[in-house]
Amino acid sequence: MNPLKKEHESVSAQVDTIMKNRFRRFKFLMSKNRIDDAIAVGEEFHEWMMLDQKDNDEEILYYKEDELGEQPVEERQF
Repeated sequence: MNPLKKEHESVSAQVDTIMKNRFRRFKFLMSKNRIDDAIAVGEEFHEWMMLDQKDNDEEILYYKEDELGEQPVEERQF
């Protein structure tokens, strides 16, 4: 398997895990009658899942720990 495909599958697996965990947390909070908390989790999850919408300017960023030390940090001026 080439490195790019391996990385893609790793990120996909991480996203799948996050989705399962958020759904489980939502169901748990609902079962405990913590409706406000469940709605807050659901809203955050919904925002995260809708990153491809035109009015959303957030990004999902990830990094590979082993590459952090290999690349120099570039200074950015805003």
